[in-house]
Amino acid sequence: MVAAADRFVGGEASAVVHWIERGVPTPTARPPRLAERGLAGAPTLVQNVETLAHLALIVRYGAPWFRSLGTPAEPGTMLVTVLGAVREPSVLEIGLGTPAGQVLALAGGPSAPLQALLVGGYGGSWVRADEAVDRPFSAAGLAGLGAGVGAGLVAALPRDACGLRETARVVRYLAGESAGQCGPCRFGLVAVAGEVGRLAEGRTGDLRPLRRWLGQVDGRGACRHPDGVVRLVRSALTVFRPELNGHAHGWCSGTRTVLPVPRGRPGTTGGR
Repeated sequence: MVAAADRFVGGEASAVVHWIERGVPTPTARPPRLAERGLAGAPTLVQNVETLAHLALIVRYGAPWFRSLGTPAEPGTMLVTVLGAVREPSVLEIGLGTPAGQVLALAGGPSAPLQALLVGGYGGSWVRADEAVDRPFSAAGLAGLGAGVGAGLVAALPRDACGLRETARVVRYLAGESAGQCGPCRFGLVAVAGEVGRLAEGRTGDLRPLRRWLGQVDGRGACRHPDGVVRLVRSALTVFRPELNGHAHGWCSGTRTVLPVPRGRPGTTGGR
């Protein structure tokens, strides 16, 4: 048994293999794929516990039982972490396609009026709460909002929290969690995090540098980590556009923080 690496990128399949082989959790999206050459050069299958649990239940109860939940295109269930402005933050097992509003209700319902939801994880997308609550929580259901189920996260952002500041906190952490193996991640994410921070603090209202850096980072990393950061920031620029205008004129609606962000590692942009 090998303990998992304590890094944000450490759970990616190729990072798991590299951690076992050489003690460095470096993910990669480049060929060859793990199914072709992985651990010790042999074809390797990496699965999470949730998938293995599904397989065991399908073997026991059969495929029709599994397909009785979910949608025809996306059958079965998945674990979803619901946090933020809900009365009972929790991890829930839901049928794929369950409306996002019902997912919030299963967590006790909103504890305050909501402005947005972060779906898919910290490499996911912000969506407006009023546009998302009736959407099915599935790949097909969220695609129209430019979002996806991703890592199975629904974070509820109340109206008295600032989406720009929340995004800046998360991006600063993610920049510090880079594996440091390519320029777009090592340097690009630091630049993106700094510029998002300046927007959140009202020190600039010019989006041109940030948009340019996002384009330079997107799709050019050694793994998908920088792509997730780009997706998160781009969605924030769309959903929180009114906040951008307010910050540029010294105004912010946020009075509290909501998203949990681990303390950064010494020497990184993640904090002290």
